[in-house]
Amino acid sequence: MIDLEHLVYHETPIVVSSDDLVCLRPFGPAVGHATMPDEVVRAFNDDIDGGTADPDWPGHLVGNMNEERLIPTDVLEPHKVFFTNAALRYVSNYASRYCRPIADDIRPQVTIQSAWYVRQGPGDVTTGKGASYNAELSCIGYLQMPDGIEEEWSRDDQDHYPAQGHIEFMHGSPTFLNRASFMVRPKPGDFFIFPADMYHTVYPFKSEGERRSFSMNIILSEKEDDDG
Repeated sequence: MIDLEHLVYHETPIVVSSDDLVCLRPFGPAVGHATMPDEVVRAFNDDIDGGTADPDWPGHLVGNMNEERLIPTDVLEPHKVFFTNAALRYVSNYASRYCRPIADDIRPQVTIQSAWYVRQGPGDVTTGKGASYNAELSCIGYLQMPDGIEEEWSRDDQDHYPAQGHIEFMHGSPTFLNRASFMVRPKPGDFFIFPADMYHTVYPFKSEGERRSFSMNIILSEKEDDDG
């Protein structure tokens, strides 16, 4: 784990005029979002379609799903740089605002502790309990959405709380000017990174077809620079 030392106090930002207002965000975790390179989505889908995924890895998510298989090392390895950079950017964004600078002789190291595919059909639901095997970060990437999901969403918009096929992240309790949940309609290529203890859930859909995604647990550590 990277030993981030939080600042004791913060300098207020410079406000140009009395008409300006700067909003600070000192509380609550952020959810990072990126779009995966096409080659990542293609490689993972090809692996699933080819039936070359590692053996089933059940019981690591709460809910019901068609399949949950580890991503083979040889499939994951060529694309590790994207996931490594995403984790470093996510942590650096927070640390640059609220922590003391990391020593020059320390290089953050990113280790993908586990990575697995999640395949779901109509009616399947997944809930992340916020317990990710001592990892600091969790990730979810979307590879495929079922045919007809856009039409389903159009109908769902008529409901008071449209949620079919969505992913929702939750933290804390809602108060005035503070929301406790964040819901997204995912699309292929979407990649989300967030603290491993953040509660999240994926809602079922009704459309025929398959929702494909993958999850990762990431550990961050420190490695001293040996180059002197």
